[in-house]
Amino acid sequence: MKRNIVELNRIACNRVADRYAKSGYSRITPIFEYFCDQLKPKCRILDVGSGTGLPFAKFLVDRGFTVIGIDISSRMIEIAQQNVPNTEFRELSMTEMDFEAEFGGVIASYSMLLLDPPRFNDVAKRIAQSLRHHGTFYLSLNEPSEPDEDLDTETIVKIMGETMYSRGYTEKEVCKIFAPLGLSVLNVQRSMRTSPEFGMEYMLELVFKKK
Repeated sequence: MKRNIVELNRIACNRVADRYAKSGYSRITPIFEYFCDQLKPKCRILDVGSGTGLPFAKFLVDRGFTVIGIDISSRMIEIAQQNVPNTEFRELSMTEMDFEAEFGGVIASYSMLLLDPPRFNDVAKRIAQSLRHHGTFYLSLNEPSEPDEDLDTETIVKIMGETMYSRGYTEKEVCKIFAPLGLSVLNVQRSMRTSPEFGMEYMLELVFKKK
């Protein structure tokens, strides 16, 4: 029987939320600041998989942007509301969002790697639909550790002790999905990082502009 990966990840994210909040894992990178520089002042930003609201939602709010955060985890939403008060956070799966040209910018920081290829394609369409013309999209995820890795194989992993679905995507795969949706790449950065929470990661960050 094929696993319901959305529900699997919902349960896991609720369970790890408090530990993740204490880890201080996420950080603002130069390419994320580059993304912010492309945005129109005070525009609305959609944070897809907003987690605890730190550091991204708070960073954006502190710079005068209006942020709408969505996350599958009710506990992550509770923590985000404490971390970034007076900001709207909704308990909503990215697979169910349905916005129409509402945002000048969208970010998806290490959230789309929790999607299998069919759902990734679907969410990519939803993101493109949510962006205004000339809107900007920031995406971060992990690339596979081996270039010839079988990317069609489901990846069930342990993250912070909880069973989740997570899959690496290559730059080529990502661009092949977003290019037909009218999103062109402005900037790409790669880095490697090792942490107690996630082990060794081959990190990929991209900034797109909607034509």
